Amino acid sequence: MNDHAQLPPGPKEFKFRQALKMGLSIYDYLQQCADEFGDAFTLNLPGMEPMVWVSRPDMVKSFFSLKPDQIDQSKLAIPIDVGDNQTGFINNEEHAHSRKVIIPPLVSKRLHDRAQVMHEIVTEHIDAMQPGAEFDIPRLVGDITLDIACYTLLGLRSGEKRDQYRDLMLAWIQASTNNTMFLLGNMVGPSKWRNRLHKAYLKKTRKGDFGHGKKGILPWSYSVELKAQLADMMRRDIREARENPDAQRNDVMYTVSHARYEDGELLPEERVISEAMAMLIGGHETSAATSAWYMLWLLKRPHVYKKMHDTVLQSLAEEGRFDPMKITEIPYLNACLSESQRLTPSAVGTMRCLIKEAKIGPLTIPPNTNVLAAAYLTHRRKDVWGDDALEFRPERWLQGKLPSPFEYYPFGGGRRACVGSNQAKQQLRIIFAEFARRVEFDSPYAHTEQWPGQQQVSGQTEPQGGVPVTVTTVRPAHYGLPGSSLQAAS
Repeated sequence: MNDHAQLPPGPKEFKFRQALKMGLSIYDYLQQCADEFGDAFTLNLPGMEPMVWVSRPDMVKSFFSLKPDQIDQSKLAIPIDVGDNQTGFINNEEHAHSRKVIIPPLVSKRLHDRAQVMHEIVTEHIDAMQPGAEFDIPRLVGDITLDIACYTLLGLRSGEKRDQYRDLMLAWIQASTNNTMFLLGNMVGPSKWRNRLHKAYLKKTRKGDFGHGKKGILPWSYSVELKAQLADMMRRDIREARENPDAQRNDVMYTVSHARYEDGELLPEERVISEAMAMLIGGHETSAATSAWYMLWLLKRPHVYKKMHDTVLQSLAEEGRFDPMKITEIPYLNACLSESQRLTPSAVGTMRCLIKEAKIGPLTIPPNTNVLAAAYLTHRRKDVWGDDALEFRPERWLQGKLPSPFEYYPFGGGRRACVGSNQAKQQLRIIFAEFARRVEFDSPYAHTEQWPGQQQVSGQTEPQGGVPVTVTTVRPAHYGLPGSSLQAAS
């Protein structure tokens, strides 16, 4: 190791205290560390190798340019068992090939085909709302995106099988991401905990035990039980897809079931299951957390919500109908989502696990270190975004030069950027376009500068206690269409 390789300075508090601050107020703690230590600092958490956080764009560029042989992502600090052979955890050529397999079901042509169904699902949820109804935004959006996942991931729009999948997926997500599981994972060490859960799952399934929904005594046993049940359903569907090809299907599960390695071999069933579960967890929790912060900004900036409403109506007047693809291309709506993800990204950073010494900007970081590009900090730098960096101003995205991939990266970057980012953005754009067109909300957080604390839900940062809202107005589905009345149901 180079004699000059060393860790940047950081707080001297006990590891458990650092972990507690990260769990209870991660935004505030990262900013406090940046204010004290500058562009790079080191945190130490129980069960984990040192974590070096960097936020300066030149450092972020070096971070995203790390070579495959410098990192080992099997050590990634994610305490949820989706399988040990999933794209996010594999390395080198295998990772590059895996992305080629996983990305095609998520490309723009297929997103275009799915957009109409996404809109139908959003419409069904809004149609079921009544004035006076109360919701928690991350859970409301989570319910919508779970229905979308049943279609995009599994090709199921309705019916008994879809309902069975939906109930099982939701139960598994909740059992795997609750506070107890997250705390245990961070005390043991996220990768060690994930591997322990996966071994328990494999032991169970190799005995032919595919779960019966029993909770058990140990807090993690229910998660393993539900995963075994869900995996068994998926395994049967993978076999069905392979035995009975259907050219009309374009859902992710079907496409990945037919994907092959370069030697022509089909992916193992367990590998397909891992990819499907990772997309489910990633899409559900990321969208729920992102929507929570987005709604908070809109509640506090009603003029922005009103402008979104007017912009959608203008699009309807021009198109003569609600075209979900056209809606997702409206610059102002995209600017609003980007501004929310800039100031309050649900993923505060993206991690690489070093196994070799690496240059990160001017720093030389030793091996056996977790390096993170701190999106939350980079997104708030005044030397990047100007003196109004802390202001919510969507117009900044419409005024010429856009940020580089090293200045704005809510979905990570480089060779390991999130493969589902396009679908995540698409469904959120459709959901919030329809909220703005058809629904008015009230909330204790409306028209105030009071902000909730932060909590960690499966690695995503959500507002502590959620975002409670009350529906005050629901407009009919035809509202704003040419020839329709603009009268709202209040």
